[in-house]
Amino acid sequence: MTASNVASRGRKASKPSKPRKDYPLFAHRNGQWAKKVRGKLFYFGTWDDPIAAEKKWDRDKEALLDGRNPDESRHGDSIGWAISCFMDSKQLQNDRGELTKRALDDYHRAGKHVAAFFGKGRRLDSLRSPDIERYRNSLPDTWGPTTTNNHLRLVRVLFKYMNDAELCDRPVRYSIGLKAVPKSSVRKHQAKQPAKEFTAKEVWRLLDAAGTPMKAFILLGLNCGYGTADIARLRIDQIDFDSQWIGDARGKTGVSRGSWLWRETVKALREAINERPDTTNAEFDQLAFLTTHRRPWSEDGGTSHPLTLAFAKVKKAAKVDKRGVGHYALRHTFATVASDTKDQQAVDFVMGHHDPSMAANYREGIDPKRVKAVCKHVRKWLMAAKPKGGAA
Repeated sequence: MTASNVASRGRKASKPSKPRKDYPLFAHRNGQWAKKVRGKLFYFGTWDDPIAAEKKWDRDKEALLDGRNPDESRHGDSIGWAISCFMDSKQLQNDRGELTKRALDDYHRAGKHVAAFFGKGRRLDSLRSPDIERYRNSLPDTWGPTTTNNHLRLVRVLFKYMNDAELCDRPVRYSIGLKAVPKSSVRKHQAKQPAKEFTAKEVWRLLDAAGTPMKAFILLGLNCGYGTADIARLRIDQIDFDSQWIGDARGKTGVSRGSWLWRETVKALREAINERPDTTNAEFDQLAFLTTHRRPWSEDGGTSHPLTLAFAKVKKAAKVDKRGVGHYALRHTFATVASDTKDQQAVDFVMGHHDPSMAANYREGIDPKRVKAVCKHVRKWLMAAKPKGGAA
């Protein structure tokens, strides 16, 4: 029972004796074990747990006697050191091809953000749940729920690594402080944002404003659910023009995917590949598309986004005024329209989505006719709005 408990009942607490003669702390009247160091009083825990108080003194005494903050570390138990260990691990994953450069950069940014808040020298074992919660509350108000949740996911991975790798004698309790934004809040926020999709009429306006190879990029997005990275990685040998089929394992997930190509898409692909700049770089030689600078249209971990910028220009020329809705919205549009076929397995196969169900472990493939039916349904939706003399 602490002094505060006794005081609340109107009685004065009697201070306990030291557990042994050489016990380094004394019982302070406020109910804690204390020690005066360099003229300043420090507290190490309540009377009822002298063992824990002594352990805390043993941990902090070197720093206190030196006049340093005990929460600051000079050795290999600081936040900065732990983040370095974490990034070394992630770099090895990247070297093995198990982690993309973009994901590696995301972890690096998250680690820098954590280190900037707590300080690189902060001791790991000084972190408590309230500290983690304060970090959570410090995240910018300008971040939307999705951005916040993505960041929190990365930080949870960071702290989980610290605990799993036993970088700290006492596990960091982070789960309460790093809880994600509730799904209800995410839905409310998304409801206020522009729909990340295009109408069929808007797609035709985009096609009319697009040149080569952008027309192919637009059709790949709507016909095959391709995002910018999918387009940038596409190889010529992945396209079967005779059977109107495109497919290979999707780079992001490694999941097998494929799609039946519309004749409009086949035509646009042929034109784009024929006009592709020549390259002597063997690494890029098989890519279906290259920029005028003979580089991929999107590079893992790259800071420039030529396809995104080029699409924004086309959107402006087409007068499709949808702020924050870019090329990736064509993938959203495909998923939305294709879902009307009620064949979600075929839709997922086209989009390269991973099916976590037990049945997927036994399913060895999917009938191409189902895939073709899904793609034809989306084409029918698009053609229904085709203006006279429209593109493609």
